[in-house]
Amino acid sequence: MFPCPFILPAAFLLDILAGEPPNRFHPVCLIGRCALRMETLARQRWGGTFHAGMAAALATCIAAWFGCAALFLPFSLLPSPWAPWIPSVLVIYICMAPRSLAEHARKVENALRSGNAGEARHSVSMIVGRDTERMDVYGIARAAIESVAENLTDGVFSTLFWASAGCLAGGASGAASAALAHRVFNILDAMWGKKNDRYRHFGTFAARTDDALNFIPARLILPCISFSALMVEGTSARRALTMGWAFRNAHASPNSAWSEAAFAGALGLRLGGPVSYKGIPANYPWIGTGRTKASASDLALAIRLMWTTAATGTLAFTLLLLFTPHFWTS
Repeated sequence: MFPCPFILPAAFLLDILAGEPPNRFHPVCLIGRCALRMETLARQRWGGTFHAGMAAALATCIAAWFGCAALFLPFSLLPSPWAPWIPSVLVIYICMAPRSLAEHARKVENALRSGNAGEARHSVSMIVGRDTERMDVYGIARAAIESVAENLTDGVFSTLFWASAGCLAGGASGAASAALAHRVFNILDAMWGKKNDRYRHFGTFAARTDDALNFIPARLILPCISFSALMVEGTSARRALTMGWAFRNAHASPNSAWSEAAFAGALGLRLGGPVSYKGIPANYPWIGTGRTKASASDLALAIRLMWTTAATGTLAFTLLLLFTPHFWTS
């Protein structure tokens, strides 16, 4: 029998060692291209309606599941009971990306440390959607920290949560399928979850589904960040917990403020605040009660806290699955 829980640390370790595949071969890029094709077909038939967006989103998810099934098929023919381990680890590894997140944030940190504000603005523009041209060095550091905090939920912790839920429901293949479904809707939200005329209705289903899939993980991550801060010198676990709870609703998104507020508290910062998107101001509230002058050192601490939280989450979900042996054998 195959011990499904160990696919979580295996996938996490694989990400640490291998990092992201090249974009040309990255399944996430393939999913994005598939989504564009489904969008074209849906718009041709139903226009930019809610139902068109729902059909395109579901079709993209089903196509991704077919790809996942094709990956599992050759391994299902092998006599070894350990065969499901390989495709499950690969799929979950593709769905989580802590190393890529850390590498992008580290580029911003290095540029800030070298005093190259222009390079720092360019690097942070690769991980945030807001305008970066007029950011000062403090705003650059804050934006990078916010991205690390938010993507820790979307790109790491939620993957662990849904892989665990899928593991309980369907073993190794269930873990891969659930993690992949979450990743698909995360991609679709980034592509279609825009509040403009083109996607106002078409992208609603993808955006709301992504919110629903991240709802529980976003709330579970608060105690995980707080606990992890105990192991990161220079951060405060108590402030992470209190600020995370106090400012949990200080964001338009129902999920983003939980991790951002926890990071703000842990680092003694204020995050969020007014920004602009394509020249249009967005007067977001501040998150936290600390200082606004974030630095490269704060960003370095945020990266360490992200890694520690990712490792803590991996361990926690693995232990959870280990203590439910009736469900995780497959």
